[in-house]
Amino acid sequence: MEIDFAKYLPIVAAVLSATFGYIFGIRTKQNDRLIQYTQENLKEIYSPMYHEMKKIISDLINPKDRELMLDTFFERYIDTNSSIYKLGNLELLDIFYELSDRYAQFKLTRDECQWKEIWWEFENNLYYRVEEGYRNSTNLLYRDFKWQQYIQTKPYWMKAYFESMKFLFETAKGLSVISALLVYFSGCFKLIGLSLFPKDFWLFSIMIFGFSVLATVLLMLLNIQYITLSSNSKNSFIRQVAKKLFPKMLVKWNRLFIKKDYNKVPKMHEKGFLEG
Repeated sequence: MEIDFAKYLPIVAAVLSATFGYIFGIRTKQNDRLIQYTQENLKEIYSPMYHEMKKIISDLINPKDRELMLDTFFERYIDTNSSIYKLGNLELLDIFYELSDRYAQFKLTRDECQWKEIWWEFENNLYYRVEEGYRNSTNLLYRDFKWQQYIQTKPYWMKAYFESMKFLFETAKGLSVISALLVYFSGCFKLIGLSLFPKDFWLFSIMIFGFSVLATVLLMLLNIQYITLSSNSKNSFIRQVAKKLFPKMLVKWNRLFIKKDYNKVPKMHEKGFLEG
C-alpha cells in the first residue's frame, strides 16, 4: 500500500506543535516552582531530618544516648514551629505523627515489646521514606551536575557534539511517546469506526512510531556517557522504571520479602531508679 505522507503533515504538525507548546510552556513554569520548593525542602527539612535519623540508628550509639536523641528528634519535629510540613508528603507525615504518638506512650509504659515495634517502624519505615525523599530531591537538583562538569572541560566542538546528541536523544524519546499516542488513538478510532483520521493514518502512525523507537535506540548508544553521568541510582534499570511508574506496587512487593527481625533492634535503655 502506498501512503501519501504529504496529506498527513498538517495533522502531525498540529499534534507536535500542541505537544511541544505544552511541554515548553506550562511545564516550564511548573518545573521552576518544583525546583524552588525542592531546594527549600532539601535544605530545611529533608537533609537535617535524614542526617539526624542516620545518627540515631548508628550502631555506635549506646542505648541511653539513643533514647535521648529520639526524645530530641520527636520534640523538634512535633513542635508548633516545626517545618516538617515541608516534607510535602501526607502519607509520610501520617507515619511520623503516628510513630510520635506511639513513642510518647512508650515513654510512659517502658514496655520492651512496644519499643521493638517502634524501633522497627522508625528504622524500616520512617527512615526509609525520609531517605528516599532526600535522595530523590538531591537527584532532582543535581541530576545533570556530573554531566555538566564533564562537558565543561571539553573543547568547544566536543561540547557542541555532546549537547547536540543529548538534544536529539531527548527529542527522539519525546517523539516516541507522541507517536505511541497517535498509534493508540488512531487505532481506537479505527476499531470503533470513527472517521476522525484519514483511512490509512493508523498505518502511517505505526511507521512513525517504529522510526522513532529505532532513532531512540541508536541515539541511546551515542549517549552512553550522558545516561551514565546523569544517573545517580544504583538500582537496576527495571527497578528504576518500576519505581517511577508503580512506586506503591514496588513497596508492597518489597514488603512481601521483608520480615520484622527484632534481633537487630538495639537494646532499650534501662532507666535507673534515680533517673525517674
